[in-house]
Amino acid sequence: MELLHLKIATCLYNQITKYDASYIDLIVKKYPQLNLNENIQRTALIDWLRNWGCRQFKKDNEYSSNEGNVSILNWYRECKLNIPNFDVNLLDFDINQNKESIITIFNSLAERKASTRITGVNVRIGPVGTAKILFALRPNLFAPWDTFIYTSEKYNLNGDGCSYVDYLLEVQKDLIILKNEFENINREWNSLFKYLNKAHNSYPKLIDEYNWITITKGFIPSEILKCCKE
Repeated sequence: MELLHLKIATCLYNQITKYDASYIDLIVKKYPQLNLNENIQRTALIDWLRNWGCRQFKKDNEYSSNEGNVSILNWYRECKLNIPNFDVNLLDFDINQNKESIITIFNSLAERKASTRITGVNVRIGPVGTAKILFALRPNLFAPWDTFIYTSEKYNLNGDGCSYVDYLLEVQKDLIILKNEFENINREWNSLFKYLNKAHNSYPKLIDEYNWITITKGFIPSEILKCCKE
């Protein structure tokens, strides 16, 4: 990944998602340190997940309990102590040393019920919902993904906890490369978000934005750059 290609991808991402308004509202403005013991915050999380395409979750209503909400609460109570502290960031995190813990919390959440279909079939939270919940909890450490991304030729993963660890390792490698390139042009690493015109400060999310643009949406930054030069 090249810095200029990231800049093109994040610029496209800003335009397509209206600067990621729903994420900024949830994590940056309302709940920068999400507390899933609080029902109002779990409800806000589910609303954001649905906005980000996780329709396995249902909206709250006054007639029935939200199964996804309950599942998230139970998981959080059981696994909270295994979730790294909020100030831990992916660049400095020893993923291999914490591999088993990540696998455990990921698989535990992924297999829980998000909702029940009208037909009576249970729908689990799954790998995409799980990665996005972990990201919302620890945006400086965990990276979101979607099915297009983790099953792509670039990653070729199957969506379980072991795969998520492998994905974090790849995201970490990309961040190290970007950090070196950015600092080599005499810029401070913490000014990257201003350089990219971002309203958030999550490094893992930058890689997700690049992947979403280049894999999920199929844009090729190098081709866009080539067109601009012709």
